[in-house]
Amino acid sequence: MSHEIEVKLKLDVVALERGGIRLEIVLPRHFEENWLLDSVLRQLGEKSSILRIRAVNGSGFLTYKARPGSDAPASQFKLRIEIETALGDPEKALDIFERLGFKKWFGYQKYRTVYRAILPDGSELHVMADETPLGNFLELEGEENTILAAVKLLGLKPTDYILDSYLALQLAHCQRQGKSLEDMEFRR
Repeated sequence: MSHEIEVKLKLDVVALERGGIRLEIVLPRHFEENWLLDSVLRQLGEKSSILRIRAVNGSGFLTYKARPGSDAPASQFKLRIEIETALGDPEKALDIFERLGFKKWFGYQKYRTVYRAILPDGSELHVMADETPLGNFLELEGEENTILAAVKLLGLKPTDYILDSYLALQLAHCQRQGKSLEDMEFRR
């Protein structure tokens, strides 16, 4: 089973370059529309799992994420089971899931640029630079030791790590404003 290890940081890509981390663009800046789905009974949410459809330039991805089992390695970063596959038509996939009883219950938008980050020792990470309605974030994704090496190069401490999902960040944002959860969308 595939595990994803990541951490969000409230930094921009320039900070990585200043830290001696070389960046290569893998996927140029693009717009992403994301929808989280669940059954009417919220069966996925009860297990802290998500089912997501992501639309990117007419195609997309279907992703399942869940908490790892007790046999998973310990991590100081965000560790999740992740299963993902490409979709030719995310809108049709969404229609299929809705007909099967799954409903959209949260949506979020972002502009994302994907980089390959090469540390001075030659190890590599995936870096996603996200522009969201809540601000800009970097996601570092890769092996635990490589992420740890990168945050040390940046002079960061565990208190600098953001381990929350965009859903959790948006929920906290809405609560601070005294509102119920709203989709995280750019103003039109």
